[in-house]
Amino acid sequence: MGKTGTIGHLDLSVEDYEASKKFYSFLLVDLMGYKNVMEEPYCTMWTNSIGEMIAISPGNNTPHHKSNPGIHHLAFNAETRELIDEFHTKIVDYQSKNVHAKSTILDKPADYPQYVPGYYAVFFTDPDGIKLEIAYKPDTYRQN
Repeated sequence: MGKTGTIGHLDLSVEDYEASKKFYSFLLVDLMGYKNVMEEPYCTMWTNSIGEMIAISPGNNTPHHKSNPGIHHLAFNAETRELIDEFHTKIVDYQSKNVHAKSTILDKPADYPQYVPGYYAVFFTDPDGIKLEIAYKPDTYRQN
């Protein structure tokens, strides 16, 4: 598959830049193997092994809500169901040690057959309330 149609980068505006840098470093670097490639007062950026990038930038104090125009949620893939359970445990541990981060678990790991048979996911929020998901889906779901 070529690059056409893949995600180049996603940039999120955040209310508490320092708390979000810490949270996204945990999520992206510690859990998912991204690398921090830029950290400036105006933007922090991480990239994965295939070149997809996620960045955060300081925003204003307007609270995020998934029903407002803009991003509803961001979903990451996991290679196995077991990774979902492992990530859930690590996210809960991070949340208990960083209560100021305001991240919460929305839905514990579970099957979601209404999406596709074999779909297994955990849902949680970032410090700004942006809904995040880590999901396993069988290879049969991918486009050939």
